[in-house]
Amino acid sequence: MYHRNILTLCMALLGFTVLSFTNPPEGVRVGSEPISMGPSPGILDRDQATAVPPAHIARDSTREKLDIIVKSMAEKGRCRITMKVTQPTGEAFYAGYDGRTGQEITDFNQPFEIGSCSKMFTATSILQLVEQKKLSLEDKLSDVLDRPELLDGLMVTDSVDYLGEVRLKNLLNHTSGLPEYFLDDDLMEIGVHGDSTLRFTPAQLVRMAKRLHEPQFKPGAQFKYTNTNYVLLGMLIEQYTSLTFQEYIRKNILQRAGLAETYFPSMEPIPGRAPGYWQGKPTQMPATLAGAAGEIVSTLDDMDLFIRSWARGDFYISKAMMEEVRNSHYNPMGGGITYGLGVVNIGEVLGHGGQTFGFQSYMGALPNGTSFVFGIDDANESAWNLAMIVSELLKTP
Repeated sequence: MYHRNILTLCMALLGFTVLSFTNPPEGVRVGSEPISMGPSPGILDRDQATAVPPAHIARDSTREKLDIIVKSMAEKGRCRITMKVTQPTGEAFYAGYDGRTGQEITDFNQPFEIGSCSKMFTATSILQLVEQKKLSLEDKLSDVLDRPELLDGLMVTDSVDYLGEVRLKNLLNHTSGLPEYFLDDDLMEIGVHGDSTLRFTPAQLVRMAKRLHEPQFKPGAQFKYTNTNYVLLGMLIEQYTSLTFQEYIRKNILQRAGLAETYFPSMEPIPGRAPGYWQGKPTQMPATLAGAAGEIVSTLDDMDLFIRSWARGDFYISKAMMEEVRNSHYNPMGGGITYGLGVVNIGEVLGHGGQTFGFQSYMGALPNGTSFVFGIDDANESAWNLAMIVSELLKTP
């Protein structure tokens, strides 16, 4: 459900060009050296940003427009939307509205499922291993993953086995053709796997894909967003680091960038965490059903720290790796949006979106140093339109 009419009206009323987006991209759900990576100098923390009296806050037109857009979408969808925008100077502001209670949101600490935004963490981890020469983007999956029994038959279609043509880069940019382990029908999927206490292993998810679906196409022939790709990438992280993928990401991404409020609920349950919603009913996704494709729970502040660190290239040793990520291996998703090595490109705004059974989210970084992140506590409310509108607004002088 895209609520195109209300958002188009918001954009028209606020005075900037309405984007043509008649063919939305495929849903992004689970359906993306020791150096100091703390907050940028001058960044306002949450308490500073909300404690300043309104009369002393420079409420420019951009902030006012974002407030109106967030409120309009939250009211229309009867959901809770929170957003953080950080300017090139490091100054930050928040917007939030609860469409169920009709109240502005003032507490921006609440953690939520970020879904496939987790793929940027997984992709970054794999690319770190590429920099370390432990892996190569041209490596064949069958050569580097030591699980031949698991891979057997995974890419057989019309009596032809295409497994030997699946390369690491195909997993990262969703051009592998591997089958999806989620059911095609969201309602059925939630009915079958909606119990948050369910536990799965990565191998079980791959076997589910093999059992449920045929391979989708010959590797490299086209793009198809497929969560199985990132489950396999998580398995590669574990094989080549002797750590769980969660441990590797915590050590090499979260701790480096100072993300203190980001969790893997399969390993670190968060008692009392607020649920998301699906068709008006509260829900939480089984963490191990998402795994390396979308398990992470985070906050606005931590998502913002991550995307800004990522955009600076802080997670890589060389500038060359970040340049390759920015500029190479992209394929069209639809609606003018492209997908690269674990990153979505919306008109030069790089980031990723996410969807779980109860949440939608997005994080993006603009070339001018501005960043934005947001969370929606209702999986029926698309993050794509809001991400495109915010991207366009923040690019406007």
